[in-house]
Amino acid sequence: YTALTAGTLTFAAGTTSRSVTVWVTGDTTDESDETVVVSLSSPTNATISAGTGTGTITNDDGAPTLSISSPSVTEGAAGATPTLTFTVTLSAASGKRVTVGYADALTGTATSGTDYTALTAGTLTFAAGTTSRGVTVSVTGDTRDEQDETVVVVLSGPVNALPVSGRTGTGTITDDDAAPGVTLAVADTAIAEAGGVTTVTATLSHASSAATTVTVMGVPGFYTAGSDATIVIAAGSTASAPDTATVTAVNDAVDNVGDRRVTVTGTAANAQAAAESQTVAVTGAALTLRDDEDTPTVTLALSEPDAAKPDTIAESGADNASTVTATLNRASSEAVTLMVAAVAGTNAVSGDFTQTGTTLTIVAGSTASTGVVTLTANDDTTDGPDKAVTVTATVSGDSGVANPAAVTLTITDDDAAPGVTLAVAESAIAEAGGVTTVTATLSHVSSAATTVTVTGVPGFYTAGSDATIVIAAGATASA
Repeated sequence: YTALTAGTLTFAAGTTSRSVTVWVTGDTTDESDETVVVSLSSPTNATISAGTGTGTITNDDGAPTLSISSPSVTEGAAGATPTLTFTVTLSAASGKRVTVGYADALTGTATSGTDYTALTAGTLTFAAGTTSRGVTVSVTGDTRDEQDETVVVVLSGPVNALPVSGRTGTGTITDDDAAPGVTLAVADTAIAEAGGVTTVTATLSHASSAATTVTVMGVPGFYTAGSDATIVIAAGSTASAPDTATVTAVNDAVDNVGDRRVTVTGTAANAQAAAESQTVAVTGAALTLRDDEDTPTVTLALSEPDAAKPDTIAESGADNASTVTATLNRASSEAVTLMVAAVAGTNAVSGDFTQTGTTLTIVAGSTASTGVVTLTANDDTTDGPDKAVTVTATVSGDSGVANPAAVTLTITDDDAAPGVTLAVAESAIAEAGGVTTVTATLSHVSSAATTVTVTGVPGFYTAGSDATIVIAAGATASA
């Protein structure tokens, strides 16, 4: 009310009443009725029979209503204790002391004592003029990938407030953990190539609120996954044991330089991760397949223009060339490179043939060579024996393959034996002891010396003690 200024009332003769006015200030606060007391003093020409008057200001405001919020908080990692605060609010300030009870309704999806510290029931007190109070719940952070969880707080027994409007508040604990990753492991990290078997287990990086299904995938040519290829990691767990899968090695006929190595891998599915549009990554396990093949051997071969004459070519004509190839008795996991060389052998010289190309390559996984190495005979007019060419190869690379055995190419001589023509220095000599010199000439060169024996004709001439003429190898004249 407006402050009342002290004053004096005057009653004119014959007047029996006068008024004192107090101006009340209205408000919207629910409160008790209030009083204003006016007192009289110092009367003149009268006496005071009742010296005080009490005026009542009657409250006309209804009691406020209560409401409770539905807050949320991020869960945090293990060891974190974020606070979930429920705000309880009066619709208007009250001049009275307001109280209301609160408790955990235990109807939320979060677990009391695990996901948050158990909430002890209590009473909130609003002092006059206060419009809000808080109820705090201490959340327990973790690393489990899970759905958002809820805590429900219920209000009850309000005093000096109307029955609770929205008597429950639902607080949300927001999960902030990423989908877990899966790591595969094998019981035996090295198994036999021929049917070796090992057990596969799976481990999660952190627990999930949903089961995780891991499907082990085979790798063609390396291993197959068995009918038990699916591993399940239960919700809340990080290890798949006792659930396991098996893989079986696939044998091959390839000599692998060192054992084969492969990664056992697979795919993973988790309903919680899918709901969050996340994927579950899988880290594979290294597996060694112990090789059981001997180191392969390589063999050189010569093409044969005439199948009836193996490893033989003609000195001239269409059949005067042979191609060199190389073959492994089994494939290798490494490329095999051969440097081919041909050298003159028996009866041959380097000019008797020409080599084109030097390198043959057998690619990894194959047994036949690529590349072209050709040996071509060079024709001559010298009569001689067949010629031999020795073909060798040097292996390079990491295959471990040894050098092949040498092969021999035969070049067949196609020149006829030369003819000998004799000549005399003097075509006419005296009958009585005349002498002339005899020389010999070959029609073409021979690779061997030619010996000519001049014979006498009785009654005509005699051959001297030097009747033998030698034409050296490679020459055509005896002189």
